[in-house]
Amino acid sequence: MAPDGYEVAGSIDVSRSLAPLDRAWRADLVRTLPLIAVIVALVVIAVMLFTRSLVTRPIEKLLAGIDDVARGDLSRVLLSEREDEIGALAARFNEMTYSLRESRAETERQNADKTKLEERLFQTEKLATIGQLAAEIAHEVGTPLNVIVGRSRAMAKKAGDPEAVAKNAEIVAEQASRITRIIQRLLDTARRKVGAPGVGPVDLNKIAATTMDFLEGRFAAARVARTLNRADALPPVKGDSDQLQQVLLNLLMNAIEAMPRGGQVRVETSLVTRRRPGLEVAPEQAVVVVEVADTGVGIPPDQRDRVFEPFYTTKEGRGGTGLGLSVSHGIIKEHDGWMEVEDAHGGTGSVFRVCLPAAGETG
Repeated sequence: MAPDGYEVAGSIDVSRSLAPLDRAWRADLVRTLPLIAVIVALVVIAVMLFTRSLVTRPIEKLLAGIDDVARGDLSRVLLSEREDEIGALAARFNEMTYSLRESRAETERQNADKTKLEERLFQTEKLATIGQLAAEIAHEVGTPLNVIVGRSRAMAKKAGDPEAVAKNAEIVAEQASRITRIIQRLLDTARRKVGAPGVGPVDLNKIAATTMDFLEGRFAAARVARTLNRADALPPVKGDSDQLQQVLLNLLMNAIEAMPRGGQVRVETSLVTRRRPGLEVAPEQAVVVVEVADTGVGIPPDQRDRVFEPFYTTKEGRGGTGLGLSVSHGIIKEHDGWMEVEDAHGGTGSVFRVCLPAAGETG
């Protein structure tokens, strides 16, 4: 509709194609997409590097330190270069390793002190035992000495009788040899080894026989009959022969002292297959057992659990140190074995058992 005063004579229709605009948009998009991809890639890389530098790498160091601690290396220290949560973790880790180092050092000091104390206790009990035996041996040596003195006087009186002199001289030599054997047995037992105890195969049959021979005079003086039953083909055990002989010596001395009016002592060796006490699920193993049984006064049931405690003794006023069984128990434990005690069959006396793994067996 034309405005007033004008007449519409005709019209012009003008149009333009949008294809160039579409092509331009597409061209701009093709040029922009790689730039956007590069920018995104750079942003991702920057974030990754930032994350690795501030988070991943410190955590990897912390994990590596934890692995080293798990392997026993407590010397690892992480540098705390930051004051955020990662830095707090590093500081806590360093505090933990320091505490562990201190605990390990204290444990090592305690173990060293314990070892020294056990060595002193062992020597104390050994000297106490030797002191008791020395008194017995002094009495035992007195008999051959009296014979030697008497025969020497007889030789002096019969100096002109070659046959009498020869006979008396032979007796003197025999008694002197007897004294030498007695003193040698004492020296063999009392001799203290220098350095660390030797560890090797030990024949408990031989140890039992030599120990009982050493106490021959003590058995006779106490009117105690002795019996030794040794198992055939008994395998050796791994340990120190001197310490194991000390254990058997302590047990036999205790057995003799438990029979003030005389009695019987039985020592028996055997090879059994059994599990270690307290490890019922463990496999059975070959165990060499030395059993010492006596017909003495026995051990009251309420005291049986305490006989292996240091300084605990049932021989109050009779010279007991309370160390013999405790030291023996410690020696056997160090040899990966254990000790047992129970009433003798028939209710008279006690039975002590020393149990040690046969050589080649593991506990």
